Amino acid sequence: MKKPRHSLRHLAEYSALRAVVFALDLMPLRMALCCGAAMGHAAWALGIRRKVSLINLSLAFPEMSGRDRAAIGARSYANFGRFAVEFARQRRLGRSHIEKHVRVENPEIMKRLGEEGGIGLAFHYGNWELLGVLQSYGGVSTRFLVGRQHNALVDGFVNRLRSVHGIGLISRDGAMREIFRTIRDRGVVAWLSDQDAGRAGVIVDFFGMPASTPRGAAAIAVKLGCSVYPTFMIRERGPFHTAVYTEPILPRRDIPAEQAEVELTRLYTSRLEEMIRRRPDLYWWPHRRWKTTGLYRGREAVREG
Repeated sequence: MKKPRHSLRHLAEYSALRAVVFALDLMPLRMALCCGAAMGHAAWALGIRRKVSLINLSLAFPEMSGRDRAAIGARSYANFGRFAVEFARQRRLGRSHIEKHVRVENPEIMKRLGEEGGIGLAFHYGNWELLGVLQSYGGVSTRFLVGRQHNALVDGFVNRLRSVHGIGLISRDGAMREIFRTIRDRGVVAWLSDQDAGRAGVIVDFFGMPASTPRGAAAIAVKLGCSVYPTFMIRERGPFHTAVYTEPILPRRDIPAEQAEVELTRLYTSRLEEMIRRRPDLYWWPHRRWKTTGLYRGREAVREG
């Protein structure tokens, strides 16, 4: 069987990624995190999707001044830079790192998730990838639901980093059978569920405004009658984090399935909103979260100060 041919662009992207990961691996952790934060601040200063971030922040926090929203945006980019560094160094984040740097809030809920299985909902907040590492060493059998990237070389490298600590992967292509099997075997499927889902999504309020939200997690939970566990990894000082396991949400059985999906989606989206209000600098703001519901029409860049 012939090996797939890759374009020069894809080879260049892959080579650059490997070089960056190699360099970050050589640095002490705190130095690498400082580099990540600096890269995030540089991206903000260069205006990379800054306009979208500021519009999102103005929609979510209309009561804030432009200066305060811009400060949150800049810190959000710095957090993403630190997240990228930690993910690039995933192979180093083993059991000893987790035990030293991660505190678990509500460990009894994490234990219940490991015993009963279900859907572990994560969001683009804090360091969502680190949740999988924590669960791998905490006795919670976890499989990530992952999509394909355009660059197959980068896609393979990223997924190898994800799976280095025994985390399983489920491709979104033809995923239903594997998802059903994992949950019925009391395993956990980790699912990111906070981006615009287009016309196929469920419309629920997010910061008081309608947003199209992915239907998949709620649909599976309703079909299988399993609980959904909204989880968050909060960045504290430097390399330290707090993993927050919120109360599981069991889908309702006393209403039609479609209504149960909407209700479940509304509940876990409200949990995300609560956490964002707690630490808005940990959310990734450049995504057009309200795209499908048309809230960006006619909006211009907002003032930063």
